[in-house]
Amino acid sequence: MPTLTTSFYGLTLSSMPLINVRLDFNSLLAIFRSEVFRRQFKGYKGKSIPVKTHYFTWHGRPNTLLTYLLRDAIVAVEGAVSGAVFVEALHRGTMTDELLEATKNPFSLKKRGTAACVYNGLPELIDTSLQMEISKPTLWDRVQHFYREVRNPIFHAFEIATDDPDPVWQCLEFLWEVFQWLNSWHTIERLTEGPIAWNPETLIRIRDIPTIEDFRINQIIPARALPDERQDYVYQVSTRMTVIEIEEVYGLSTGTNEMLNIDMTDDHSKPVKILMSPHAAMRLLAFLAVIQQHRGWDLPDRL
Repeated sequence: MPTLTTSFYGLTLSSMPLINVRLDFNSLLAIFRSEVFRRQFKGYKGKSIPVKTHYFTWHGRPNTLLTYLLRDAIVAVEGAVSGAVFVEALHRGTMTDELLEATKNPFSLKKRGTAACVYNGLPELIDTSLQMEISKPTLWDRVQHFYREVRNPIFHAFEIATDDPDPVWQCLEFLWEVFQWLNSWHTIERLTEGPIAWNPETLIRIRDIPTIEDFRINQIIPARALPDERQDYVYQVSTRMTVIEIEEVYGLSTGTNEMLNIDMTDDHSKPVKILMSPHAAMRLLAFLAVIQQHRGWDLPDRL
């Protein structure tokens, strides 16, 4: 993997694996297509909640996360175009020092604006007909507007002002169209050339936006209330109680199907093992919290 050694504090840069760029963007768009995922940005009971993405959990302001994700997606598509030109030049035997410099710094092409450098100037080095303004003039018009009204401002001291994820979702769909233009002259097959035997499922995820089943999304975003069909024990505590909300049990969050394994010893130092699902553990803690709050029971420090 090519690397660049900078003059700043020993920082070293490496080229982005182009396949990873595609997989990351496709996964991001896949979860944005899920209403369950987007619902997080609306908060819960009037308050902001941590937003769980495909890679990390965000505890800051939702609009800042939306800005970060959109900005990163734009960097991804710009980097994908530069990488595609680099690979195509090597494949066609047309690599030059000037072309190599342009893939590292598209502004060396002296075009007017970032969009012109990336989507016209870079492909032109491979074939003049590949320029977006020639091959996809309608898309080029939209790209110019997008860069002028969205990309350039959020790269220069502006951020998304609201917590509404839907406009960002639509921007990602638009960037997906840009990726389709890129695929028209730099095929997915070119990305996977080499000695590696790729899993067919991975190839599909590179080519298309994957469909994430509801149960997968629910693993990323665990439900924030007890399921309706399992509230019978609530009414055994108090007939006046409303639904117990899991979020009221502070400090516990889980989105996995793995079992919770608790190893202890009894008074005679013999091992005691408790094995339960995470949801069973949450229900137990919710039950204990309700008992303490509504019945006035004192819970021991140790169980």
